[in-house]
Amino acid sequence: MCRRIPRRRVLASVVLVIALGFGGCLTLSPTVTADTGDSAVFEGVSTDEPWASGRVKTAVTLTPNTTTEQGVSKLVVISESGSSFDSTTVETGQTSGITLYLPANGNATITAVNTINGTVVDTQPVTADGNKLF
Repeated sequence: MCRRIPRRRVLASVVLVIALGFGGCLTLSPTVTADTGDSAVFEGVSTDEPWASGRVKTAVTLTPNTTTEQGVSKLVVISESGSSFDSTTVETGQTSGITLYLPANGNATITAVNTINGTVVDTQPVTADGNKLF
């Protein structure tokens, strides 16, 4: 016996697929990787998002004393093309709870900046990947 799918559900699904198609690639189970073993600033990056459309919400963890001793006050995501993709300020003493967006299915660099003296403290290459649908 066939079960009929409500018209509203079908319409909502079509609208969602069209919106995601125009908004960028749809990626299921996105992952974020970075080799932070040698970094004096970056302790880790992760994501727990079930899907992404053009950008991946990423949690960044900094090493202790990064903001106090090294003066990191801003993180900037630079896309593979060299343009700024996202940025956020970091509070003094903050090492976790930092959210950045990375380009989905691509490489980027997170740059740690001391905005007081205008210097780059460290850079961290990152890769966002996942099951790209379209």
